[in-house]
Amino acid sequence: MATAMIRAGMAFVLVAAPAFADVPRPPALQTLLDYHATACTAQGGALEIPDVAIVPAFLFGPDDPALVLDSRKLSCTAAPAMFCGDGLGCELNVFVGAAQHSLVVLDWSLIPDDDRQLLQVTISGELLNTPEPGTFRMTWDAATSALTTVD
Repeated sequence: MATAMIRAGMAFVLVAAPAFADVPRPPALQTLLDYHATACTAQGGALEIPDVAIVPAFLFGPDDPALVLDSRKLSCTAAPAMFCGDGLGCELNVFVGAAQHSLVVLDWSLIPDDDRQLLQVTISGELLNTPEPGTFRMTWDAATSALTTVD
């Protein structure tokens, strides 16, 4: 019985999840993916881009999603952790229209905030020049076309 419920729940998640693989990629995102593919090819590998590497972020609410490229999910067959630094984290890119903001993060998530989401990131203390990592909640600032912390 529990197995059937788990399968039904999984099927609901798969059906309810939006298919962003078919959404056109912003030019800046495609340019970055092409660059990563070229770098991977130079290492003798092929770049693998699973659907879960590019996710929507509803920073402005449900109508106009930004796209987040989680480079931790990318894989180069010749260098699997090519987009991550040992102990520093992995590259994370947020695309809003033609604008792009890049971070190196240990971890990240999208957290609900009324009808929108906030990007929560944990950044290595080494990158912050502190002994401990820092966790920040961020949103997109349209005036600067960049991420900004909210607290």
